[in-house]
Amino acid sequence: MKFGIFSLPTYFPEVDGSLQDFYQHILSMLRDAERLGFDHAWVNEHHFHRYGGMIPAPAVLLSAVAAQTSRIRLGTSVALLPLHHPLEQAECYAMVDQISGGRLDLGIGRGFIPYDYETMGVSYADAQERMFESLEVILAAWQRQPFSHKGRYYQYEDVSVWPVPLQQPHPPIWGSATRSEESFAWFGQQGYDLLTVVYLFPVKRLAEFLSVYREAAAAAGHDPAAKRVSTHFQVYCAENGDEARRVGKEAILRYSEEITRARDRGASPPPPIQHQTFEDVLGDGRVCMGNPDDCAAILERARDILGLTNVDCTFYYGGIPYDRARASFELFAREVMPRFQAQPEVVRAGA
Repeated sequence: MKFGIFSLPTYFPEVDGSLQDFYQHILSMLRDAERLGFDHAWVNEHHFHRYGGMIPAPAVLLSAVAAQTSRIRLGTSVALLPLHHPLEQAECYAMVDQISGGRLDLGIGRGFIPYDYETMGVSYADAQERMFESLEVILAAWQRQPFSHKGRYYQYEDVSVWPVPLQQPHPPIWGSATRSEESFAWFGQQGYDLLTVVYLFPVKRLAEFLSVYREAAAAAGHDPAAKRVSTHFQVYCAENGDEARRVGKEAILRYSEEITRARDRGASPPPPIQHQTFEDVLGDGRVCMGNPDDCAAILERARDILGLTNVDCTFYYGGIPYDRARASFELFAREVMPRFQAQPEVVRAGA
């Protein structure tokens, strides 16, 4: 498997310090992930809340990471395309690809916070269709100059978008799907790689969703075995497994409270997420917490049941102090990741 670090932070100033300190902590971990052997640095987009809202502009953060790294892939997990003008998104993410030397992976989704849409004056009911059309526009802008488009939400005639991305015909596209079989099927039909979340449903239910994705990919003529599938884990790794689970539980509960507050805002909050205890989530391996052996066992089970090619990991969340998050991050990279990463083949003398 390949590993990514995923930044969807919650901001607690009493623990995280000033915003400047907070951003430097995030940047240092995204930057040092390259040195520690991670393959991807993913950042998320949220707005108007301390649940993720400190990263409202992923392209800005990824450009900063690009300037401090040379190898690691830089991804959006996810860019909320329906909230933005697609030509603007085509421009800014093409810039990231050029500045980084062709390291952008574009993960897309509609998000799950209707308040963001209400505040920006965009219909959440139309978000999925708007996202699909936005992606169509972006891909056309990146591949044809000039191009024209006549859709439900956007119409253009002979427009050329600059710059174009370095990667041609375009950077890799990843689709985000979590709870809708239709979304899993659509991204499979298009042949895009998949980003998902293990926390929300039992692992075996997620396996059913992934079967829908792979079957749709095969039916559309894509090789399911060639598709990358990544799921997200909140991680807390420490030498003492009991201590790791204690700290991790406190962080998950604070993190979940912030998600609930963000979802409940606005005139039309979505239905509540079904209640689940931390013990249920931990027991089903939907968070990755414990000592290095515990964490490796959780990931091994998820890989085998879900057929994962990638995992992306959040270390700095839920009010975990930076020094503890940093220690967990480094221990995980040192003691857990090598068990899953391909090792160079040993060539013996005389072979």
